[in-house]
Amino acid sequence: MSKILFRTIFILAALWMTWIPTQAVAQAQTAKCQTCHSDSAYADHFASSVHGNNACTSCHTGIDNISRHSAGEKKSNPVRCASCHKETAAAFIKDVHATSQNMTCVDCHQKIHMVTKSDKPAKIAVQEKCVRCHNPEDFALMGHGKAVAAGNADSATCTDCHRLHGITGMSGATPKEAALLSEAYTARCKSCHADSGVTKRNNLSTAISDTYDQTYHGKVLQVGNIERAAGCADCHTGHNTLKSSDPHSALHPDNLYGSCKTCHTTMHKRFVSFEAHPGAVKGKTYRALHIAEVFMIVLLVGTFAFFWLHTFLWWRRAYLDKCRKRKAGFIEDSLAPECLDEKQIQRFSVTQRVMHVLLILSFFTLVGTGFPIKYSETAWAKVLVNIWGGPYMAGLFHRIAALVLCALFLYTLWLSIRFLFPKWQLRGWIGRLLSPDSLFPNLKDLQDIKRMFLWFFNKGPMPKLDRWTYWEKFDFLAVFWGMTAIGLSGFMLWFPGLFSYIVPGWVINIATIVHSEEAFLAAVFIFTVHFFNNHIVPNKFPLEPNIFTGRYTLEAMREERPLEYERMVTEGKLESLKRVGPGLWAQLFASVFGLASLVLGLFLLGLIFWAVLFY
Repeated sequence: MSKILFRTIFILAALWMTWIPTQAVAQAQTAKCQTCHSDSAYADHFASSVHGNNACTSCHTGIDNISRHSAGEKKSNPVRCASCHKETAAAFIKDVHATSQNMTCVDCHQKIHMVTKSDKPAKIAVQEKCVRCHNPEDFALMGHGKAVAAGNADSATCTDCHRLHGITGMSGATPKEAALLSEAYTARCKSCHADSGVTKRNNLSTAISDTYDQTYHGKVLQVGNIERAAGCADCHTGHNTLKSSDPHSALHPDNLYGSCKTCHTTMHKRFVSFEAHPGAVKGKTYRALHIAEVFMIVLLVGTFAFFWLHTFLWWRRAYLDKCRKRKAGFIEDSLAPECLDEKQIQRFSVTQRVMHVLLILSFFTLVGTGFPIKYSETAWAKVLVNIWGGPYMAGLFHRIAALVLCALFLYTLWLSIRFLFPKWQLRGWIGRLLSPDSLFPNLKDLQDIKRMFLWFFNKGPMPKLDRWTYWEKFDFLAVFWGMTAIGLSGFMLWFPGLFSYIVPGWVINIATIVHSEEAFLAAVFIFTVHFFNNHIVPNKFPLEPNIFTGRYTLEAMREERPLEYERMVTEGKLESLKRVGPGLWAQLFASVFGLASLVLGLFLLGLIFWAVLFY
């Protein structure tokens, strides 16, 4: 240990002894140079400057003959700051001041022979240096700069956003480069505005950053669509970070229309009532948005509370019945042939089957492209978006699928009108509306719900069902509410400028809430309740193929829909419903496509629950 200590002391002493004569030599050389270069610019204060321990020849190299130099025959080589400041020079060579303005170090670091460390706070010193060239009214008097000058150490100065020696310019940048720069500036804004310590000291809220992340622009930025995302500086116009109450602010009511018009070229003046940071400003409430949020929460909670309870109780009763049969010694799946009526009955037409396949494809596309935006902060969002070919292609597929779904909805609406008014006959439409073949609810559905719950608890038999059950009618009618809500809000978000000619901008905020929450309701309901009712219920597990084959057995009709069977027999229509069983390819498609859809839906459901629980 003593040897190591001794060696360390010896090395340090040697370095100290080496430095003393080196400093002395440097000072001697400097004094010699100053015999001729005695101007105050070279002589005064040089010894106390940041370069005071350097000899003149440290920078002014190439002077190997003083006589020739004194005679003016030999000048020194050009000064190269990079010979010492290598890292700084490497950054500055790409700086916009060097590439576009042909500036050098001394343009900022003037009076280099007497440069000393400023006694002012670093942020103020930097700002004062930058405004020598840059108009102080563009930054120093606009929000951040004014706060820096007033001594606010939290406020951003020039180098906090632009860095020190590697400043990138916007002029001449490609759209991709400009988008990357905008993304970088947005990240730097959030580094302060998302800092709870900074915001607390300055009476701000981190909600300014949080609410940006929840906007469309914030979400697409997180999944990688930087070219279509407006960053902080796009709305706050870079250096102008004044409060919206200031007449010079880009966000002042008198200036806001022009600021929004920069990107949203087609828009009405009422568009400016759109709230970019709803809830972020202290003391400001948004009653309409709050009502919309509460309404959607009540809708979600009410729907899931009823149908998840319904699903659980149904599964429990069906499973218990299955267990009782096994315990009693019944063999459900006998190897011996059974005398069952295997005649096939028409359940769905070719048109209905094709519509359902298109519905499945468009619905999965909407979920697969929309939910990565809804949950853009998750680990899987960007992965899923990239599977579609990136954010732009994901958005394109989302809109195409939306148009397909809208077309299916309009065609369904047309079929419903034709059902109610065949050949445009008005007489008897109420009877048709409440008939067993109608998907409109009636009093029997209320009775069926009551009897179903009694059956759940062994208080009575399962209700006898007709062609359409009450849960199938709910599925059908939910489409009318869902498509109105999610479709209309989706078009508002797709064309916000055009819709501002019809509704004020704050309605776009409501559309954002409705579109997002209604999408959640639709996806989770389909992947839980609808999947259970039609596929996972014990007597149908793992798949009910009739929506793909269009047929099911007469025995299934008797068991599942006895009232329809009795009605068909009474009306003499049963024979007209009998069909040849589905062929090999129809059965294969039903199995492969149906099971793949079921598995994909449950996988997406897992991703959604992951996002809800852990983000």
